[in-house]
Amino acid sequence: MIDHTDFAVLNAIHLKRMATVDDVAAITSLDSATVGSVVDQAAERGLVASTPAGSMLMPDGIEAVLDYYNTNYTDQRANPEMAQWYGRFEELNTSFIAQISDWQKSGQDPHVLEKAIRSVERLTRMIADLVDHLPRYQRYVERFNASIEKVDGGGIDFVTKPTVDSLHNIWFEFHEDILSVLGRPRDTT
Repeated sequence: MIDHTDFAVLNAIHLKRMATVDDVAAITSLDSATVGSVVDQAAERGLVASTPAGSMLMPDGIEAVLDYYNTNYTDQRANPEMAQWYGRFEELNTSFIAQISDWQKSGQDPHVLEKAIRSVERLTRMIADLVDHLPRYQRYVERFNASIEKVDGGGIDFVTKPTVDSLHNIWFEFHEDILSVLGRPRDTT
């Protein structure tokens, strides 16, 4: 079993697939020393494998993270309001994916980007409705807002670039996270 801090670190790695100590610290708002200590201890327990490029979860680490979700989010899974919230999110998710695809195909049309940013802003307002049930979700709002600010300042990399905390990456991580909270599989159709 893992504790709250272990979960924060291991879940960040889980959602990113591979992450450095600095990545995890930025995602979780934990200090780098704490993150490094958790990663080192998790490596000793066989939960993560560390490489020069970052750490990734091993099968036992994935199991520990999923067990934490299964144990600690039963109230959220049983709450009909959460299911209704997720239904609204799925509609927005479909639009956002189409907007990002359109933005990439259009040669980065600023009008298409405006629509995608409005979708992100809508999602941050929706996430704010969940913070009472899931306080750690406030960090997603902060991350989205920071990336929007960078995009507004001309940092186009913060729309979809996979190696930065881009809007697309944060959205993907959030989607994986909420699916895990609710105990739902990702729709792969």
